[in-house]
Amino acid sequence: MSYLTKRFFRRGVDMRIVLKDKCAKQTITRGDGKAVAEMLAEAWNKDDKITIDFSNILIASVSFLDEAFGKLAFEYPKEILTQKLAFDNMDPYDRALLNDILKSRYHQKELGLNGHSKAKKRKKSRNSKRQTKMAA
Repeated sequence: MSYLTKRFFRRGVDMRIVLKDKCAKQTITRGDGKAVAEMLAEAWNKDDKITIDFSNILIASVSFLDEAFGKLAFEYPKEILTQKLAFDNMDPYDRALLNDILKSRYHQKELGLNGHSKAKKRKKSRNSKRQTKMAA
């Protein structure tokens, strides 16, 4: 079977999300990122490849990138994400930021963390215990 025949009979198609058209300039907050994550979720099983086009968009927002793409690391292995997602016309700074976010999320996943922050209990030092006894 030739490539063209395989391509014709494949279940899915390729999708392109142009952020400028879908989000305008709203690419800063977690809420903005969630809107993109919802678009990805809707297209995930329908489309073979999803390309996100960053033309004329400078994000530089950890919140947006983490919510839109970083949290996918908890759901999918690296190999699946690299096969499924493509990022076009992305500013080098934003690409580096996204790479750092994904590395961090995969590290959290390896440690068994799910990405939700937990308040750490502070250990009292010997000095603070001593000061408490002296005050009593």
